[in-house]
Amino acid sequence: MKAIFIIMFLVLGMGCSGQAVMPLLYTIGEEPGVYYKDTENDFDKFTGTWRYQSGNTIFEITLQKKVMYHYSTLGYYSDVLVGEYRYSDSNGIETVNTLTNLQASLEPHQYNVYGEYIKDTNLPMAQRRVELHFTDPERDYLYRDIIIKHFAAQGGTPERIEITFKGEMSAVPEGAPTELRVPEQNYTLIKVP
Repeated sequence: MKAIFIIMFLVLGMGCSGQAVMPLLYTIGEEPGVYYKDTENDFDKFTGTWRYQSGNTIFEITLQKKVMYHYSTLGYYSDVLVGEYRYSDSNGIETVNTLTNLQASLEPHQYNVYGEYIKDTNLPMAQRRVELHFTDPERDYLYRDIIIKHFAAQGGTPERIEITFKGEMSAVPEGAPTELRVPEQNYTLIKVP
């Protein structure tokens, strides 16, 4: 049944707009001229500002959904989740703050948090996660991703996200730091009203 829906959606999408629309949820590939759309609005639940605080330690991240971004070099369009963050250590000293980048109109890969990969596509929307690239602008040689899971407000528990870091092998210049300025641990962040 799901396959029939996807085929009908594609046929109707191409017939109405002249441009192929593919659900981002089920898509693998980067076909020129195709629009990979967040048809089930998976990204929407992640948008906003989220904050972790433990004593003086603060990790805050703001995520935004960019609709129909055109990857000009590859020739396709896609909805993308982008963001920026700030981190203050246990002494309250701000070690990194990239939030001002959100005011600029940047290419998705120029943001320090970006991506369009929806995980767990076989699960209901409420249980799906996203995987995004995470960059420290002073240590951009370190390749890291974050996996984000959303939890709706329930009873007395506020709306929140959980962030898990996923590291990759990185070619580190000799004598350069080998860790991000945001410690790579699991974080639970509460939505900021």
